[in-house]
Amino acid sequence: MSIDILAFGAHPDDVECAAAGVIINTTNQGGKVVIVDLSRGELGSFGDVITRGREARDAATVLGVFRREQLNLEDGNIENNHYNRLKVIQLIRKYRPKIILANAIEDRHPDHKKAAGLVAEASFLAGLKRIETRDGDIFQEPWRPRAVYHYIQDHFIVPDIVVDISEVFERKLVSIRAYESQFVLATDGSPNGIIALLKQIENTNQIFGRAVNVAYAEGYTTNRYIGTKNLLELI
Repeated sequence: MSIDILAFGAHPDDVECAAAGVIINTTNQGGKVVIVDLSRGELGSFGDVITRGREARDAATVLGVFRREQLNLEDGNIENNHYNRLKVIQLIRKYRPKIILANAIEDRHPDHKKAAGLVAEASFLAGLKRIETRDGDIFQEPWRPRAVYHYIQDHFIVPDIVVDISEVFERKLVSIRAYESQFVLATDGSPNGIIALLKQIENTNQIFGRAVNVAYAEGYTTNRYIGTKNLLELI
């Protein structure tokens, strides 16, 4: 199997809030995307793991992804250790993605930064043949994605690349609204109100879009060069 994008999130809804536009753009064009939630979000102030699991499945339907995986790491304690790296490597080798999306390199929630490092390191190590992993009884071949891009979440980070999501922005909001338990319908400016959250996402995507003269864009960072044979391809 080989897919286009393998998108990791520390918690259910991370991917939707920050990278749903790119995912919808990809699936609309017939691309294959898999989402991996590293934890069940069991420490969340609202809802429960059963509800969040159902909401994650509903959101995946909106996004049109091929599959959604749950890695069952510990919410609030996502560590970049050998055991967790092997679990991530197994999924990378299973799906053989062209591109990996991961959490923000710096953010308000400590799990986001830890997840970013975990996925980035595992993405490199997955290409080393002396690290052995299995999918059931089958020995997995090494695989390294072409690139790892970190989406931008709560903290504002200057992006290295922005992607036009203007045509799918409203559908992105629909995927976020699938998480009804996580965001109370507050209209009083409460920071955990879904209206406040959606406004923040809209504002950020507008700021990123303005830089490339489009209505909405998502921003991503990378710790390596972006290569091309033709500069016109980057327009």
